[in-house]
Amino acid sequence: MGARVDDAIARLDRIISAERSKGHGTFCVVTGYGSTGGTAKIKNAVLAACRKYLRQNHIRGFLDGEKAGDIFSAEALAFPNLYSIPVSAKRSPNPGVVFIAV
Repeated sequence: MGARVDDAIARLDRIISAERSKGHGTFCVVTGYGSTGGTAKIKNAVLAACRKYLRQNHIRGFLDGEKAGDIFSAEALAFPNLYSIPVSAKRSPNPGVVFIAV
């Protein structure tokens, strides 16, 4: 993981702390699609961090943007605030975002 990934995770930590202090809600993190090599380092790091945050009860759930359109998938059904994801994101899933519920 390079400095950019570390910076992205540090920023994610700050955002989650700020959102938690506001109470329950959902927000979207733009991770991008990754490089042309298909590595998506930031996205993979954000998803790994979200799995950790979920285990530690820092967030209530997360949903990869590319799965937002499959509202009957196990991942979407497990997302606590599926109703709060915009309809446009459900119609046109975006693999460059992650939805997080705090």
